[in-house]
Amino acid sequence: MICTIHQPNYFPYPGFFEKASRSDVFILYDTTQFIKNGWQNRNKICTKDGWQWLSLPVVHRSGQYINQIKIHEPLRSLKRNWNTIKTVYGQAPFFKMYSAVFESFYSRDYVHLSTFNTNIIRSIADILGLKTRFILSSELQELKLRGTEALIALCKIVNADTYISGISGKNYVNEKLFEEANIKLVFQNYSYPVYSQFNNKVFQPMMSIIDVMFNCGLESFNAITRKK
Repeated sequence: MICTIHQPNYFPYPGFFEKASRSDVFILYDTTQFIKNGWQNRNKICTKDGWQWLSLPVVHRSGQYINQIKIHEPLRSLKRNWNTIKTVYGQAPFFKMYSAVFESFYSRDYVHLSTFNTNIIRSIADILGLKTRFILSSELQELKLRGTEALIALCKIVNADTYISGISGKNYVNEKLFEEANIKLVFQNYSYPVYSQFNNKVFQPMMSIIDVMFNCGLESFNAITRKK
């Protein structure tokens, strides 16, 4: 059983879904602390002038978990974000292919950021044809652990014998603890795909997954999993 664990980010970057494509179960870690100015409520989109943030305003207090964070004025904020997406990507070659799906999320009165992000992540996974099972950590037994010990405990709950970590995990994951727990630790070495961006001749890397989808359409899965 191969597992990966990651916060439910806002329109995550392609490597998030490449990691999911290699996992049997993906735990969306919504019971860890919300990071201000992190990736949970914003991501990068490509414009004719370069890249810009797509940010969803939230209401939060220091120390809150991700699943406690609320969207600020949901109907207004979601509408403004969708209008930004339409303005930036309305002329993209595959915008119409996916616009109705995404617009349906932005027209609902969501309260919590985690719920909104999770539903979009699952929808994108379905569009990409992933068979991965997505689980919220808040749906599992409550843990008092943090750091590597929490990751190991979550892996054990879903009976995983292999854990895929992002490459940045080398900076904070205690590899010895995984070895002692008899769980194989694999680090993802992901290279962001290069593809044609309809609105910029200078390629803008590290964009949100929607940049890939609106530019690549049915080839999106192949683009994000392509080996260089």
